[in-house]
Amino acid sequence: MKHYVLVHGGCHGAWCWYKVKPVLEASGHRVTVVDLTASGVNMSKVEEIQTLADYAKPLLEVLESFGSEDKVILVAHSLGGISVGLAADMFPSKISVAVFITSFMPDTTNPHLFMFSKSVLSQEDVSTFSSRRISSSKLQLSTTMIGKDVSSG
Repeated sequence: MKHYVLVHGGCHGAWCWYKVKPVLEASGHRVTVVDLTASGVNMSKVEEIQTLADYAKPLLEVLESFGSEDKVILVAHSLGGISVGLAADMFPSKISVAVFITSFMPDTTNPHLFMFSKSVLSQEDVSTFSSRRISSSKLQLSTTMIGKDVSSG
């Protein structure tokens, strides 16, 4: 039996694994899904996130709670790869393998957010994703905005 820890991507929550979790469990595996900070049912506010460790805190707490002999398979989707990269650095003895599914995959020689500094987006576009700006940004879409041009404001 393997133990999988599934980590969602940006703008998602643990709920996104609702079809994968039962399939793995039916195959006899243990599965843990985590809501990262201010995601899913985690009640923290996005404005409270100041660091990558703040965002990944629920994942880091889960890994910390496992015994020293426990080894998990970390599975990351999308933006979850950055949190999984941090977790792999902090808990290497508790991770048997990290799987990155269409995910950011930090390298071993640069800081975790290095890929954002090399983005094809402008610095203004990249800063739009910061926790201080996301609550007021045009990225905050609602169902009333779908299909409307929001580029002007």
